[in-house]
Amino acid sequence: MKYIMRQSRDGAIELVDRSPATTENRDLMSVMSRVGWEHALLWYMRTLAWVWMAKGLFHWAIILGAFPALGQFTTMALPLQATIVAFACLDLLAAIGLWLAAAWGGAIWLLCAVVEGASPFLSPRAAAIGYGGAVLNITLVAGYFLLSWRAARERA
Repeated sequence: MKYIMRQSRDGAIELVDRSPATTENRDLMSVMSRVGWEHALLWYMRTLAWVWMAKGLFHWAIILGAFPALGQFTTMALPLQATIVAFACLDLLAAIGLWLAAAWGGAIWLLCAVVEGASPFLSPRAAAIGYGGAVLNITLVAGYFLLSWRAARERA
């Protein structure tokens, strides 16, 4: 609730409720008009930060041999090793930047998501994820662009 104090010409002071009238409409657009698209973008980035932190730690677990069922890291194909090492570092860096909602974090995350999403199609031997993961990455990027666009329109 947003209140402001207003003083009339005769000196009387009153509190005026400036919050919008509440309605029971529960559709997405009415909820987002109350929450705000910029706030939704922030929490989308924070949620992605947790996911990318888990991905980065998972890549490090593969490197360190914590999952022997996935195979030994040293016996994997060299392009796959390079991909795992690169994403082990970049995913953690992107997670920090996403959590901070920094521009560089979003840029590194976009780079990681697009490259990792394209890798099964461009170089299947170097892909750390399958086609399903690639489609998921591209969907997450599309969601990020949609929220960014809506937040920019809300600011303007």
